[in-house]
Amino acid sequence: MTPEQVERKRAAVIEAREQALEAKANLVRTKAHAKAEKIRRKADNKAKRTIAKGEEKAAKLEGIGPREIERKIRLDVHGREKPAMRGWIHAGAAPLAIAAGIVLICLAHGAALKWACAVFMASSAFLFTNSALYHLGDWSPRVTDVLRRIDHVNIFLLIAGTYTPVSFALDDFWRKAIIIGMWSCTLIALIIHVVWINAPRWLYVLVYIIFGVSGVAFMGLFWMSPVAGPAVVWLLLAGGACYIAGAVVYAKRWPDPWPKVFGFHEIFHIGTVFGYACHIPGINSMAWIP
Repeated sequence: MTPEQVERKRAAVIEAREQALEAKANLVRTKAHAKAEKIRRKADNKAKRTIAKGEEKAAKLEGIGPREIERKIRLDVHGREKPAMRGWIHAGAAPLAIAAGIVLICLAHGAALKWACAVFMASSAFLFTNSALYHLGDWSPRVTDVLRRIDHVNIFLLIAGTYTPVSFALDDFWRKAIIIGMWSCTLIALIIHVVWINAPRWLYVLVYIIFGVSGVAFMGLFWMSPVAGPAVVWLLLAGGACYIAGAVVYAKRWPDPWPKVFGFHEIFHIGTVFGYACHIPGINSMAWIP
């Protein structure tokens, strides 16, 4: 083969390779254009649906004032839309807490323990009722602020209210120590929350957890008590775990499964109800013992 033939063959191979690369590049460009067009059409359709929904909502709200709009959309104190379930969990728990508290008072042995159970009933019913009113109602800014402050301190009232009848499982010294200690801490927490309503979320949760966990120091005494025993201790710990789990979700704002229906705040409310549900049988199991 002559040098000219070799050169022509090499040129033909190079040309064929370039044509193949060009064809491949054209194919890639065609696919890319098709994919981009598909994404564009999808985005356009989504934008059209969003605009249509906005126009539909605007048509419904046309001529309605800001207060009426807030009633329809249900905004929280931060201006965010409330999930549909906000407040309904505690609204359902409030009458159950009253009914369970009445049964507990009737079963309790002795006037002092009956009063202690009444404190527990009042603190739990107050928490659930105020929370339901705060989250479900359409209040003026002043009333909203008052209900919000009460809502923030109610969990401390419930913790102290829970340990009030539970302390009757111990002797007089420890009973007074627990009641005085818990209600003193509640007073401090109440002052902090009323004075500094906009304190960081993590500070609220930290004080809440420390306050709740402080009762663990007495679990050994309850374990050895013939009135309480291991069963009551496990119920108290389970209730505390529910409270803490809900508080962690509230602090992290996660998980937030269905923000428009059932969000992180509703998980927090579920935690308080489950915690209460663990504590009520523990108190009931020892309230009727002489």
